[in-house]
Amino acid sequence: MAGIMGRKDIVAFGLCVLVVMASLAAETDAATCNLYSLMPCLSAVEGAHPRAPSASCCKVVKTVDKNCLCAQLKSGSYPKQMVENALLLPKKCGRTNLAGFRCGAYTVPH
Repeated sequence: MAGIMGRKDIVAFGLCVLVVMASLAAETDAATCNLYSLMPCLSAVEGAHPRAPSASCCKVVKTVDKNCLCAQLKSGSYPKQMVENALLLPKKCGRTNLAGFRCGAYTVPH
């Protein structure tokens, strides 16, 4: 995929994935749906061995509107590794009560 997309495109793509996955961690619809607010989570979803999510990433994961972002996840085509990493963010950020939450073909792991 890196051969098709430039670095800026990959970062933007990664942010889209983060937006989608952070939506899975939100409990309320009153929260935010802001793509750029997820920048702190980028390193937590990149690569085969991503970094642990930072406190600022987890703060976003806990407040992003799940319905807004779930719609983006269902409409996009994201690299499998990034999606798998992002699906783990709710649990890594202490939102285990969302284990099993479904968004289209994706499910937050237990």
